[in-house]
Order: sequence, then structure tokens, then C-alpha cells
Amino acid sequence: MSFYALLVSLLIAPLIALSLPAQAQYPQRIVSLSPHTTELIFAAGAGDRLIGVSAYSDYPEEAKALPVVASSQQINIETILALEPDLVIYWQQGNSAADINQLKKFGIPVYASKSGGLDDIATQIQRLGKMLGTQSIADPVSDKYRQALAALRAKYAHNPKQDLFYQVWPTPLMTVANDPWLREQFELCGFNNVFNGSPVPYPVINIEQVLVKQPAVIVAGTVNDAELAQWQTWQSIPAVKNGNIFRINPDVSHRFSPRVVQGITTLCEIALQAQQNVKTNQ
Repeated sequence: MSFYALLVSLLIAPLIALSLPAQAQYPQRIVSLSPHTTELIFAAGAGDRLIGVSAYSDYPEEAKALPVVASSQQINIETILALEPDLVIYWQQGNSAADINQLKKFGIPVYASKSGGLDDIATQIQRLGKMLGTQSIADPVSDKYRQALAALRAKYAHNPKQDLFYQVWPTPLMTVANDPWLREQFELCGFNNVFNGSPVPYPVINIEQVLVKQPAVIVAGTVNDAELAQWQTWQSIPAVKNGNIFRINPDVSHRFSPRVVQGITTLCEIALQAQQNVKTNQ
């Protein structure tokens, strides 16, 4: 080797050595254990690194082709181990702590995604971007989400105040109380959740309790009109009397992801339509 070639190699080698750890520090084989964490990872710009997801990870379209390694009840430890991930991202309030501890025992790094209020979406995406080295994608996505949320708050700030019963599930009849994710959506659109004071986040109730509350609007998180049919029997409820029974897509509104912007728009427009229905029936 010539002196020149030797000199060049001595100068370049340290630079290569310095660059490798910076690249290697970011996870390249990621498993997501909930549908919303799958969406957040894609939003943060690292969807191409996903090698396994949970059931119902159906957005974006690319997520549908990935191996399913978990359900809402449990995760498949053996399948995850076989995929050899260098990071598992899970839902702190949803995935089993015992399952996550088992992954830790096998030495797999884990990261907890904690769902919260509407503003927390942008924060979560930014944190993922920093952790995964995709800030150039994650930061603009976060900013765009914040701008969209601010625009919705301004647009619907003067929506009418109306009592809302929100049906999470038809049988047994389940509603939502003070969960910040849905509560903030209701408040943004001008709704007063009639079961907001319940001591549990998702109380199971009966129709008689709804009759006592006399909600002006009934909304169900469902894509199935049949799940709302039971209310037609109860014409003494203002929502039923005025035709103010609606549904919204739960995959959009319930899921802790940037798509909630679409869900909020739908919900706020429902509020305006409900007020118009009341005026029409007066």
C-alpha cells in the first residue's frame, strides 16, 4: 500500500467508525402491539421498519400485510421471539403487564405508548421520531396535527351545548365517562356527556338510566346501524323524538392516532345537525 493510500485509510476509518454507532442506535426491527401504536409508528416515519403488529392494525394499508403477533387479550411470545425484534412498542393501558415483563426477561427492549388527551398525539409522534431517528418526518407531522386540531377548536368553538349519550357497546349497554380521549372530543364539539360523573371510565348501564338522563343526542361508536335500532322504542327520549341518533366510525374516533381529526369533524357536524333537527321539529 502506498503512503498516500495508507494516509487516506487512516483518515477515513475513524469517520466510518463514528458513523456506524449513530445509525445502529436506532431500532430497525420493530413490533407494534396495538392498532394505535402501529398508526403512530407510520406517522412518525418508521412504518417500513415494522415486522409484526397486533390484530386490527388496518391503517395505513401497508399495515394489513404485516404478520399479526398479538390480539387484544394476549401476545404471542414465541412468534415475537422468532421475528428477532430490536424494539417492541406496546400500549401501556391495554397490553398485559405480565406479557411485557416476559418480553423483558428475554432481553427485548420495550417502549410504552401511553394514550391520553388530544394534544398528546403530537407529543407521542415527536417522541417516536426522536427515538427512531425520523425527526425530519415526525416533527412536520406533529406540527400539521397541532395546526389541524387548533383549526377545529376555532371552527367549532361556538357549537351549541347539548346533552349527549355515547354508546360504546350495545350488549351489554356500555358508555364512556371521564376518559380524556373521548371527553375532549365531546367538549370540543359542545357536547355534555350525561354519564361524565361515573366513577369508572367505561360503565355498563341500563336503558332506564339513559331514560333518566334524557339526552338530546345519542351517538354510537359503530359502523352498524342495527346497533342503534333499540332506541326507536323509547320516544320519550329527546334524542329519539327529534331523530338525533347518529353513529361514527370507532376505528377513527376511538383510536389514539392523528386520524381523530376526521372523527372530530364528523362529531362536530353531528352536533350542528342535531340542533337543526330540533329546530325543524319545534
